[in-house]
Amino acid sequence: MIKVSMRLFQRENGIWYVEFGRGKKRSLRTRNKAEAIRLYNKLKREYLAGRLLILKEEQKTPLSEFTSSYLEWARENLAYSTYRKRAYILKRFAESVGDLFIQNLSTRHLDQYIADLLATGVSRNTANTHIRHLKAAFTKAVDWELLKEHPFARYKLLKVQQKPPAFLLPNQIEKVLGVIDSPEWQFIFKLFVYTGMRLGEVANLYWRDIDLRRGIITVRKAKNYQSRVIPIHPKLREELEARYPAVGKLVRYSKDYIYHRLKRYFVEAGFPELRVHDLRHTFASLMVMAGVDLKTVQELLGHQDYRTTEIYAHLAPDHLQDAIRKLPL
Repeated sequence: MIKVSMRLFQRENGIWYVEFGRGKKRSLRTRNKAEAIRLYNKLKREYLAGRLLILKEEQKTPLSEFTSSYLEWARENLAYSTYRKRAYILKRFAESVGDLFIQNLSTRHLDQYIADLLATGVSRNTANTHIRHLKAAFTKAVDWELLKEHPFARYKLLKVQQKPPAFLLPNQIEKVLGVIDSPEWQFIFKLFVYTGMRLGEVANLYWRDIDLRRGIITVRKAKNYQSRVIPIHPKLREELEARYPAVGKLVRYSKDYIYHRLKRYFVEAGFPELRVHDLRHTFASLMVMAGVDLKTVQELLGHQDYRTTEIYAHLAPDHLQDAIRKLPL
């Protein structure tokens, strides 16, 4: 009896594959088990008859096929905002480089894509966001053994001139509050200023995450998928108690609506360049200026890398002077 070195298996993306010998694989392009078994048996007959060319060449995966499989996986495993951003970037990348085999991708293709982006007026910061998302997507192609090596593993981010974070001073915060014509939106604005939460975190905050007895807010859907706890500021507590008890989402609007509504108030207050994310910088900057150490600020913001928090170091000259004076000389 002839021993056939073949096996049928299903990847985590749901698609069935056949492996021949050691490491040679072919996608059956189906998630249906019965269909996969039928195709597997057909391939086995071709294998025995010596008509299967895949044994003589490496598997090739079109970019469109990988993108389809990857996005199905991403929809189930990543935050929706990340999935949506990655879907947009992969689509735009394919439009730039064409539906080539991912095994043929090289840094030249990413160079071409980034050049196309910059030519349309996209900022270098935004281009770096695209690079990060593409590198993350093709890491999964390596995990799935579609690629032996990551085509963009050594691709470096573009150099960007770092600017100090923009933030509001207390009198400017009052100026914005003065133009907000709704108590509800004054509350939403204060929620950003007194917690330092990201836009997505505010949009995904539920009343069950508010513990008034202990005086804490639990951020469950953070950017790095790790929960963190933020103490409730006394002024914010007053606002929360006035609305308590309640169920469901704390803020009933979408991310996009929150962003555009607050931007409108920033313009009316005379701060047209201010971004919603700058309210997070406001939270951090005012704490550092009040003498809070950077490690504490890092914990409250949920930064994994301390270097990210160090952008606020220049705001604490007195704090740094105190540290220097403690030298035992």
